[in-house]
Amino acid sequence: MIAKHVAMNAAKKSNFAELVRYITDGQGKEERIGDVSVTNCQSDRVDAAILEVINTQGKNTRATSDKTFHLLVSFPPGEEPDGEVLKAIECTLCEGIGFGAHQRVSALHTDTDSLHLHIAINKIHPTRYTMYEPYNVYHTLGLFCEKLELEYGLTLVNHTSKNTLSENHAIDMEHHAGIESLLGWIKRECFDQIQAAQSWKALHRAMQVNGLK
Repeated sequence: MIAKHVAMNAAKKSNFAELVRYITDGQGKEERIGDVSVTNCQSDRVDAAILEVINTQGKNTRATSDKTFHLLVSFPPGEEPDGEVLKAIECTLCEGIGFGAHQRVSALHTDTDSLHLHIAINKIHPTRYTMYEPYNVYHTLGLFCEKLELEYGLTLVNHTSKNTLSENHAIDMEHHAGIESLLGWIKRECFDQIQAAQSWKALHRAMQVNGLK
């Protein structure tokens, strides 16, 4: 299991509503979306949760950086934890990086060989309205992934938890620099999403959500 923060290139491109609409969009494929879950919101409905989060984010007028955190959890091909385990993984990871009390929407994607869980998190606290930024998130996620793999008997992955942020980016790009590594990363992480785009708008949205714009 690999958990990673999908960073946006600019704060204006990080939009909670847009992210949630993307991760819950079936794109016309019945098998694309599995369970969708809303946590720490007053309503279990996705549309109501979006409005609630936007309202919460609006209460913080001082923050100038990204108010939305996109967490992506992916599993090795063929590994399909049940719903109860997936929810436990989501809760443990979110709590582990300090977002336990924060509003979030998660969606399971099942349209590729590798099951993956998208989690859109509001970085603004729902009652204090302060913005929280996780510290050393790559290292922390790696540690919790190792713990969860052992706890639930999942495939053990060699987590690079001791690497720096830049080193993790390099590993994400297959230990290489330049065009070839970017293409390799796209093929692994989001090629199916980009290929499934039926319009320029859908293509741009897929690229934005995966930090390619």
